[in-house]
Amino acid sequence: MKTFFPDLPLNSGFYRTFEISAPANSIVSAQWPVAVTRFLMPFEKIMNAIFEIWSKILPERAIACSFNLEYLLTGGYDRRQEEKPIFMSYDWLPGGWGGRNGKDGCNVTTACFGTGLMAQPVEGQERVNPILTTRFEINTDSAGPGKWRGGVGVQKTSVLLEADKTVISYICDRERAVVWGIEGGLPSMPHGLTLRRTGTQQDDWLGSVFSDVALNEGDIFSRPTAGGGGFGDPLQRDPDQVKEDVIDEYVSVERARKDYGVVLETIDKDLCEYAVDVAATEKERETIRASRHGWARTDPNEVAKMFQAGDVDTLDVIRKYAVILDWKTGELLPNSTAQFREMFQKRTVAHWS
Repeated sequence: MKTFFPDLPLNSGFYRTFEISAPANSIVSAQWPVAVTRFLMPFEKIMNAIFEIWSKILPERAIACSFNLEYLLTGGYDRRQEEKPIFMSYDWLPGGWGGRNGKDGCNVTTACFGTGLMAQPVEGQERVNPILTTRFEINTDSAGPGKWRGGVGVQKTSVLLEADKTVISYICDRERAVVWGIEGGLPSMPHGLTLRRTGTQQDDWLGSVFSDVALNEGDIFSRPTAGGGGFGDPLQRDPDQVKEDVIDEYVSVERARKDYGVVLETIDKDLCEYAVDVAATEKERETIRASRHGWARTDPNEVAKMFQAGDVDTLDVIRKYAVILDWKTGELLPNSTAQFREMFQKRTVAHWS
């Protein structure tokens, strides 16, 4: 409520004005012995649903969907510590909040329940755990495109050092129900962890929920967090703002063209110097406007084949064709796609000119 009424004091009297209806045997009132993850995954979906309701009541304060919190646990025997060799690493990452009416979403921010709960310092993690962080940076292209883009997420990559009998477990969400945009905005990207075994060059997609996967010394594991969904038609975003996003490495040159229809000339990549090609941008945006309704109706089976052949990437599949796949095999997930397309039509396509 503070999101929409920031000046109201929160006290017991405030909450007495609300009557909560939580139907039994539903996701908001699970009954024994239904398996649950306590409050970790459902509550963020509930909060985003509430945000969307209030966005219709107070459109001037509307906000798109935000990322979901994720948890990574790694445990085993640390050979560096003779007296206390058992270790347990508990790690979480920030991500992006949804684009807002008149403002971009907040970048690299804690989940909606954990105000002030930011990323743990890797120096402290490395001191107590045999895990080296080799990459921790802005996740380019993670923000959902829009007139007001979502906030960006992060990418973190780590390698297991001197450890034995180590396992890794992960719980997250939004691998299939990808963070959505509103008022014509586009979605973000799927969550999930990849694992590269030592001595190989292949990344194995493990997804967003798994437990007790064995790790060996030298194994590399990496996961992104999604950005927030976009607000408003991305073709209405000021090309100069898109250029600034590219300079800040929030958006790549390729996705600037694909998602925003903005064609940039690279003057000096090392110095982050770019120029908007105005004529090419106008032409690209006309092409996207004329084609995008049809793209969103493309046969999902054909999209799956294009993905498996390497003709389109994950962001094309989600943002252009509104299709959900098994991101490891490229196999079509028909039920998830049907649900995602229904959402995409309502929140995005219906608002395009």
